[in-house]
Amino acid sequence: MWFAMPTAAGDLDGNGNEVNRRQLLGTTAATAVSGFLGGRPIRELSLADHEAVEWFAWHLWQHRKDELDPLQIPGSIASRLSRHPHVMQTTEGAYRFTDPALTDVLVAHRVFGDIAQGSGHLLATAQTSHATDLTISALAADDDGARRGLTAWMRRGATAVLRVNSAGILAKVGAPELGDAAICTLRADQDARHLYLTAVASRVLNLPWEQASHVVSEAVAQAVNQTPGASSGIIEVASRQLSNELANARDAAARWCSAVLLANCHNDSGARSALMSAVQQEACRENLRAYAAVLAGTTPLAIG
Repeated sequence: MWFAMPTAAGDLDGNGNEVNRRQLLGTTAATAVSGFLGGRPIRELSLADHEAVEWFAWHLWQHRKDELDPLQIPGSIASRLSRHPHVMQTTEGAYRFTDPALTDVLVAHRVFGDIAQGSGHLLATAQTSHATDLTISALAADDDGARRGLTAWMRRGATAVLRVNSAGILAKVGAPELGDAAICTLRADQDARHLYLTAVASRVLNLPWEQASHVVSEAVAQAVNQTPGASSGIIEVASRQLSNELANARDAAARWCSAVLLANCHNDSGARSALMSAVQQEACRENLRAYAAVLAGTTPLAIG
């Protein structure tokens, strides 16, 4: 692998380490893009080569795929991908990156470039992944203008996708006040909240997007109305994964989403133990309130 990014939740903690983590992510991402686009001598790797791999990453992201069939790629792009050192072809002829993480890194840099110009156009294109958000958040951590723009879009964005993407990035910056702001917004914004909950359920429980969306809808309805739902069994079986997500130091809103879903596991001793342990480590006020609500037998969605 030609570059590495830390992946385990809680690799770094504490204020000093949080700053180091953001710097590491931002520097690693920048180095990754520089090395990726400049991996060959300048005379061999032209501007058109750069544009080809950026086009490829963008379309992989939009299609939610790790590879594209040659029929989906213009000939001028395909010819350049065929000779790029970080692009390969499968035995069936499909194009893919040698490292799937490249998609997130390249998309993150393209989207952040737009954000830095004061535009939320690309951010509103499709819901970003957890990995993409982590890279953008590292880049935005020390950019006051980017954070102001993200805060405004999170609260008043024209679409739920723009609002949830903005919240997702701010929730991963590592500042408790931004995490609290993101959680408050999600609690009040039903559409953005559903998208964030679905993303967490899909990633943490390893569910297809549509199934995760259905599970989330039923779990929220069950917790709010105190009525049993067909998806409650899935949540209960997966309570360990959700409990582990409470220790995800990189995403304050994901911790909150996990607490919302764990509200369906009233009698799960493991979940209660994880919540009580999370209280000792939590820096965000809104998450502390959420954990207390679940431990008291109610849902964080009931908090005013």
